[in-house]
Amino acid sequence: MRTPKRISDILNRKQEFINANRDKLEKSVIKIQDKFLSQLLSEIIPDLEIENGLIKDSTHNYRILSGLDRVYKDFTAVSNALLIPQITKTITGINEIGRDYFKVVMNESMTLRFDKVLQATINKMSIRIGLKDGKSISGGFLDSVIKDNSTLTNVKNYVTKSVTGQIDSKEFIKGLSKMVTGDEKMGLMERQYQRYAYDLYQQYDRAYNTSLAKEFDMRYFLYQGGLIEDSRDFCVAHNNKVWSIDEAADWDRWMPWMGEYPPGYEIKQKDHYEIPSYLGYPGYQPMTDFGGYNCRHGIGFIGDDLAFELRPSLKGSE
Repeated sequence: MRTPKRISDILNRKQEFINANRDKLEKSVIKIQDKFLSQLLSEIIPDLEIENGLIKDSTHNYRILSGLDRVYKDFTAVSNALLIPQITKTITGINEIGRDYFKVVMNESMTLRFDKVLQATINKMSIRIGLKDGKSISGGFLDSVIKDNSTLTNVKNYVTKSVTGQIDSKEFIKGLSKMVTGDEKMGLMERQYQRYAYDLYQQYDRAYNTSLAKEFDMRYFLYQGGLIEDSRDFCVAHNNKVWSIDEAADWDRWMPWMGEYPPGYEIKQKDHYEIPSYLGYPGYQPMTDFGGYNCRHGIGFIGDDLAFELRPSLKGSE
């Protein structure tokens, strides 16, 4: 039996929404990354003492490092003003699609208290990622990502080495630009957000849906999102199938030999009896992380009756 169209349509709409807004977030990060470089070039570089085209190894130039703190503080304020409203709007959209989805899959007895449970869940999940009333919570997850000092530390280290080495000023600017914006590779801000924020929407959606499902004792879900050429073995084995929360609890010990794959599929991982690195890392949470970093598969909880229709073997395991 195939997944009912009314369910798959909402799941597909949600996935398209998340993908589009993730891409939008990536573009915004590149934009603020370029702005950071522009600030460095306009506010810090002109103050450097240069002699015969070389950066001087002078006390004055080392003092410039303190100016970087001010530039970065101003920069994080700009980042906050640009990114937080965008993230808030996307989270609101995910919540609304989630509401539409659960009203389709829930039975009538559940809908009587759904709105109350929904709002409580939204409030809890917003606090979890560090949002309240459309603003980032000081010290919360999003606030810590935006104010992460790794970018500032990298720039300071580069400036210090350049002053000590008395390098050519043109080469200094060229190297700084390449480090911050990444040239053909990821820049400093892109790497910073790649570690934390780019999975934010997908992970939020999974955690939000799981939290709602637990309120209504829903135990089964669809692992949905389609496949691409470089999809991981884990995702290929789980895609478009029904799973239980109990089964997912063991995903941190999953190995490629355990999977059931489409006809003709060749397992990508060389060692079929080893837990993949994208699953076996500290802090991995199956219901939130699914196939690990950058996994774009979504979750869709369903009732027992539909779960048993789509995967009859589940009924026998009860």
